[in-house]
Amino acid sequence: MSEVKKNKRVNDLIFTAQIMSVSFIWVFVTSLTVWIVRLLLLSIESKDAVGFSVAISLVAVPVFWILAGALTYVFVGLRRHRKTD
Repeated sequence: MSEVKKNKRVNDLIFTAQIMSVSFIWVFVTSLTVWIVRLLLLSIESKDAVGFSVAISLVAVPVFWILAGALTYVFVGLRRHRKTD
């Protein structure tokens, strides 16, 4: 196999791994957000410690959304400013 084909194959494999990583983090963050909202509703319904549930969700949800946004920002920034394929 020539060196050019091998490099293209490695680049395609890296790109696929990056796309999977970005896709996974957004699926994870969205699922986590839905789960936390469901737990909040369950806490309200069962008249449990709503204050603690709200406090945890106010910290956890933005942290995960910021991490997902940072990963996406880095991925898009690296792809946008490439000089060669």
